Amino acid sequence: MDLSKIAFDVPTLELGLTIVGGLLLIAMVRIVFLLRTNSRLRESTSKMEQQVLNQHHEILSVRSDSNAWRGEMQRMFDAFRAEFSKRLVESELRYKDVQQRSETAVKPAEVAAPPPPVPALAPAVITTAQEPEEPEEKVVLPVPALNIS
Repeated sequence: MDLSKIAFDVPTLELGLTIVGGLLLIAMVRIVFLLRTNSRLRESTSKMEQQVLNQHHEILSVRSDSNAWRGEMQRMFDAFRAEFSKRLVESELRYKDVQQRSETAVKPAEVAAPPPPVPALAPAVITTAQEPEEPEEKVVLPVPALNIS
């Protein structure tokens, strides 16, 4: 298109200037809105980054707490296992001791002679019968519960 064919009269130039001015004004308003949106997005981005950092710190603290708890539970389990292993050995020793004492108590009773027979025409006197004294055995006590603190 050739500029010589366009008429440069005042109303045409005013119309062109109005259109260009309007487009410039619209572009300026759009730039202002985009700058405001951009600043809001930067603020929300910084807030999100801060949230991510906080969550990361929380995850690390929860992980370290769970590792500490797991270690404590493992130590308690090892302590219980050692304690009950010790108690099992002690109870087995007590059981063997009781079994040996019961075997030694049964053998002399078998070897002893039977009591003499009572005469058929015995006088009718009531006496209190004394039972032979057996050797006193130690009582096996139950294992007390552990105090967990």
